[in-house]
Amino acid sequence: MINNSDKLFNKLSNLEKSKWTSLKKVNGWSHYEVLNINKKTGKIELFAVCEKEKRVIVTKDDLKSKLLWKRGWDSKCNDDVSIKNKLMKES
Repeated sequence: MINNSDKLFNKLSNLEKSKWTSLKKVNGWSHYEVLNINKKTGKIELFAVCEKEKRVIVTKDDLKSKLLWKRGWDSKCNDDVSIKNKLMKES
């Protein structure tokens, strides 16, 4: 279980099998889970939850970036920004 501090600051504690949401779709998907961690190179392999064959390799710095990734699964991430932008343009 992820604690609030880890989620709030994208901390990398307990990284194995952790869940992540990409703020921009990667390989057509947003929800990923950690598959492998290479501690020597600092590279992390994630797989798309809905299509396990889709994989992406990122660095620890990428996961820490709140501009790229959010810890946990968040279904609102990709839609909220576009909805807010549309509402602001209409008003």
